Amino acid sequence: MTQRTRTATELPDDDEDINVGDDVKQPKKRRAAVTPNSRKQLGRPERRRGRKPGPTRVMMNVRVLLETDDLVTEIGEETGMGPQDVTDAAIAHYAAHLRRTGKLPKAPKAGQEQPETS
Repeated sequence: MTQRTRTATELPDDDEDINVGDDVKQPKKRRAAVTPNSRKQLGRPERRRGRKPGPTRVMMNVRVLLETDDLVTEIGEETGMGPQDVTDAAIAHYAAHLRRTGKLPKAPKAGQEQPETS
């Protein structure tokens, strides 16, 4: 049996009989990864009613030396403080040292504005 192919004169003028890809399913859209940002998503209990939120914090991403990390752990174990509190205290202590030595301008007192320099 000979298979016959269509010639150009036998082909339709439009693409009505061409169904390429019509039966292909579109891939499901993937949702973006959700990172836990609330106590509930982290599996922590809800904050007790009436409890005030802590101080406002900002994210700071730094890399420290292994020795510094070990030191933070040691300080935390001795004092019972967490890494956040150890870091906050260390930065505040260092800033106070720089202000005493004149390498950092004095911090304005509460309610005072910074004098503008031109």
